[in-house]
Amino acid sequence: MYTSTTQPRNAGPESLLSSAAPRPFGLRVRVSLDTTQRFLFGDDGPSLPTRLAEELCVLVARIVVSDFRIHSQLDRTVPAVLRNVRLGFWSCARRAALDAASALACGAKRRVLQPCMAIEAANLALRLAGLCEDAERSVRIERQQVEDYRRAVRSEFAALHRERREQEARRRAEAEESL
Repeated sequence: MYTSTTQPRNAGPESLLSSAAPRPFGLRVRVSLDTTQRFLFGDDGPSLPTRLAEELCVLVARIVVSDFRIHSQLDRTVPAVLRNVRLGFWSCARRAALDAASALACGAKRRVLQPCMAIEAANLALRLAGLCEDAERSVRIERQQVEDYRRAVRSEFAALHRERREQEARRRAEAEESL
């Protein structure tokens, strides 16, 4: 039985567009953003990946999700992206961002999310995953450079120690010859 008093019984072409329109029912993903005050006291503010992760959280929080599986997946992955980016765990942040992008794209394809917002959030998550990969690569290169420096210092120290032992052995040999 049709009980709406605001629209006529035959709604016309608007009823066909209702599947593409955002649904008023569903769940929202809850993400807590704790804003730090570090940049007020001399820091330059959050990095680009941190800002993008916060933007992803806000964007996903605006999306109404009408599927429990996708809601659960987004509820786990989106806060994980933000947490791992803030802590500098780039490989974990990249994995979480890829998982979030996959869930958003799947939800948009199945029309259990608002498609435009979901695709925008998925693209943002993919961009964030790329930035995390670049940051992870730069951290690896930096670690390799530090390790190369330490190895050079150790080999130099070993060469210096070897040279001292050789000099000491020569002095002993000379002292024995003089006797």
